[in-house]
Parts: sequence; C-alpha cells; structure tokens
Amino acid sequence: MKKIHYAGISNPSGAIALDNHKFIVADDEDNLLRIYDRDITAQPLQIIALKEVFESDIADGEDMEIDLEGATLLNGTFFWIGSHGTDRKGNIRLARHRLLSMQIKAGSDGQYSASRTGSIYTQLIADLMQDKRYDKYHLSKAKTLPPKTMGGLSIEGLATTPGNGLLIGFRNPLIGGSVKNGRLKKGQALLVPLLNPFEVISGQAARFGDPIELNLGGYGVRDIVLRKNHKYLIVAGPYHDNEVTDVHSFEKTKLYSWSGKSGKLKGLKRFNLKNLNIESAFFYPDDNNYVQLLSDDGKSRSTISFRSVSLKL
Repeated sequence: MKKIHYAGISNPSGAIALDNHKFIVADDEDNLLRIYDRDITAQPLQIIALKEVFESDIADGEDMEIDLEGATLLNGTFFWIGSHGTDRKGNIRLARHRLLSMQIKAGSDGQYSASRTGSIYTQLIADLMQDKRYDKYHLSKAKTLPPKTMGGLSIEGLATTPGNGLLIGFRNPLIGGSVKNGRLKKGQALLVPLLNPFEVISGQAARFGDPIELNLGGYGVRDIVLRKNHKYLIVAGPYHDNEVTDVHSFEKTKLYSWSGKSGKLKGLKRFNLKNLNIESAFFYPDDNNYVQLLSDDGKSRSTISFRSVSLKL
C-alpha cells in the first residue's frame, strides 16, 4: 500500500481520473476543482473555478459552497453532486442541493478547459420525497438535521451504471438497526438509482429506480465507483463524526465489492486503511485492477495536504 501526500488542499472529496496520469478532485470546503498529476505532489497543476463555468448559477462566499462530495464520468460528461445536507448546526444550505455536469477538455498547451452541460438539478430530495418508495427513509425530517447526526442527511457517493444512469450513495440516513450509547448500530446504507441523468440536466423530471439497501456493517456510503461491467467498489464509513470517547472507539474505513447485477456484496477485509479517512475512489482508464483512494485529512494534519494510497484489488 503506497502512500502519497499531495499538497494544496486538505479536504478532498469527489475525484475522477482525466487520463492515465491526471485526476481532478473537489474540495468540500470551496467551489473549486483541482487537477493533479498522479506523480507530482507539490501543488495542483491547475484550478478550475465553478463560478466561471456556471456563471450566475454558482456563487462563492460564506455558506455558498456546494459541498461537492461525489463525482463520476458518464459517456464523456462529468457529473458532480453536492452533499444536499445542512451545515453542522442544522442550518439549511440550498447551495448544497446541486447535481451538475460539464465537459472537461485538454488543450494543446496542456491546460484543461471546462464548459457546463445543461442545467443544474436542485430538486433531488424534493423529488425523492414525492416518491412513496422512499417514505421509510424520512427524508423530510433528515434534510433538517445536521448531516452527521443520527437520521441526518448526507450524500457522498456518485457512480455511473451500465444502463447510462447514476447511483447516488448516501452516508446518512441509514435504515433499521438499533441505538447503542447514542449511536445507530447495524443500519443499512442507501443507494438511489437515478435513471435519466441526461434528461434531468435538460430540464425534465427525474425518474428513480427502487431503493437499494446494503449491509455495510452499519456504515454509510463514503464513495462508490464502477470498476467494470456491473461490479463496483464501495468505500464505507461511519455516518457520524467518528470522534473517540470513553464509550466509542475509532471506526476504520472499509472497502466492499458489490455487483449491481447479482446484488452480491463482499467485504475486502485484507485491506487495513488504519487512520485514513477515505472520501474518494477512482480508477485510471487503462487499469481497473488498481484503485486510488484519497483521504480527507482536514482536521488531522498540520499542513495543507492530503494522503492518497493505491491498492491492487
């Protein structure tokens, strides 16, 4: 397990490979996308400001961050999703209710240009609340609670499907389980299939598939990425802030393989991620045997940097 430290940000979230050497990553603390060379760790090669891509539809400043958490590439279009949660105090942050898409192209000078694709979708939670299949997740209440409290709302994963749809992974809320020492245990994680993402960004109504519940050992989805065919890698972590107390120990990030076709779920127990706080996973185009994982180290490091590891699956 090779560990690398990349400078420039401490809170990486959604990330996607641009080619076999470069990746683009969001920081959940600002509305900027940063491009890195996998072998150059000193600073990002380039920074793309979303307000320059989406103009008046996105603003910078206090309480205006989208809290980008998930990213995926579908048929040449890059999709990004906000957390859709409140701030840590439970204040509503509408700027976080975003599913947006863009084209990212490499120029002859080695710089990348980004252009918007369609409109920004802001009604995900509202639309799910109108779908009776999702009533049991109590999203109307969840959307008002701090994202890391029991029953709160936080989206962190986004992946493509072989059927040209998207899978939206929820860190919170979980379904079922029981409460022990003030925390929910053995809850099931939620995946929401969005069947028509290209129609949605063209202004049409969203169509959802049936909810998918996964037993991730009481964890929620921190990221999900399509590996090949219908096989996915899932990064799982606690729904809460993972603070160590007299009654709570540190909970390590775990990895799972999951088949979207058969539903088979398998824990990858041979990987010990120790104190890494993994929020993003991606594969480079020519190699789906190695996954690169990025750790959100915002509170744990004194320098402005984040850790990354590459694993052979």
